[in-house]
Amino acid sequence: MWRNTALPTRILFLDGRACLPLLVFVVYWSWVTFYIAIGGMTFFIVVSWAGLTVSSVLRLLRRMLI
Repeated sequence: MWRNTALPTRILFLDGRACLPLLVFVVYWSWVTFYIAIGGMTFFIVVSWAGLTVSSVLRLLRRMLI
């Protein structure tokens, strides 16, 4: 019952937290937000394909800034 509780939430092939750009597009429809959503989702798909999660990428970016 508790076996998969530590796994990240996934919606089809995308991390659940990476769907935020899609949510922004659904709330505010325009071509600009559509392109931002597609770009953001593409970025997160590439990150997921590399074997990283959203939180690990944020940690990596934070480490690079410091």
